Amino acid sequence: MPRSVKTNIALTRMRFTGEREEGALAGVPRDGSLGLDTCQDDQRALRVLLALGLFNRWGLGDARPPAQWSLHTLVAYDITVSPRHNRLVLVTDVPHNVAPYLFPSGDGGSSLPGLRLEAFRGQHTYVGRHLPTGAELVVTGNPSGTWSSRRRRSPRWGFHEADQPLTTRETQQLAQVPAMSGDAALLLAGLATRIATRDPQDRWAMGNWFSDPLDRPGWHNDGSAERYGKQLWGAGDRWALRWNGFPYARDIAASLTFPLIGIPGATTHDEGGRLSVRLGRATLALEGLRTSRSGAGRRS
Repeated sequence: MPRSVKTNIALTRMRFTGEREEGALAGVPRDGSLGLDTCQDDQRALRVLLALGLFNRWGLGDARPPAQWSLHTLVAYDITVSPRHNRLVLVTDVPHNVAPYLFPSGDGGSSLPGLRLEAFRGQHTYVGRHLPTGAELVVTGNPSGTWSSRRRRSPRWGFHEADQPLTTRETQQLAQVPAMSGDAALLLAGLATRIATRDPQDRWAMGNWFSDPLDRPGWHNDGSAERYGKQLWGAGDRWALRWNGFPYARDIAASLTFPLIGIPGATTHDEGGRLSVRLGRATLALEGLRTSRSGAGRRS
């Protein structure tokens, strides 16, 4: 691919993702797409698990098993997701706060089951390896989404390292994840890579699933005690995402289907007020806040 073409694709990608040019360039694949969904199979499997961790929390009926991973707290941080063909990079101004939510340690707190610290590089970058999938996940405080090759001792102690095998608890946690079709995996992985995406013309925005960067009128909560309740669950081709608060359902659908940034082949469907995104035979039902014509919120 000519350098000029790759640069133009990266610039378009930056307008949607908020990445810096270096990170966006690293994520542009050879197929000419923006690259949010072009990745190795192990990467897709990792992103599915990340989505299940991010979008499951107590507060909406019976909690699903991934709620126990406690990754949902990550949406309170400002994270720019920079997906690459062979790694997933999370860019944040507080990497030393974000990393402990992802990397398992001896304290048994929140974590992505199976993730291990492979190296700490430079001053702000945690390079992780997910044992079950073999995929790489990076947490960095460098706004460029790039990092030094120099190894240093991690400022955070106690993270399980790459030579430590899966624990019994991790094996049990991963065994609770339902089997899903390839198309469903694409949809779920797409949720994880788009948590901070935004339409350059401000028609929709994801706002890290925390607050509306477009400051639209209307309420962002259904009045329940658990403002941030979330549940992403299903099996095979049928999945449903339920949540309280922000973002709007149509924004989620747009992030998955919008021209350029959307998953190729994914479409939005509105049947009797029930919104869903479909890809092949897979369906992701969106059961959350919707946007009325006036901008005020209502439930789907």
